[in-house]
Amino acid sequence: MTMKPQPAPYVPGDTEWERFDNAFRKIITVSKEAVLKAEAKDKRQRERRRQSKKAS
Repeated sequence: MTMKPQPAPYVPGDTEWERFDNAFRKIITVSKEAVLKAEAKDKRQRERRRQSKKAS
């Protein structure tokens, strides 16, 4: 059984470096909502740890 790799997805750009930059941005870009959700979760965890240390 041989596995064939999937073809590369289309990424717009005139040069190789523009395509690389566009592909990198597509992978790395995170929505603002996702960032805010993660920050809120971290804040809740810090508060829980702080409360448990005060209770000890």
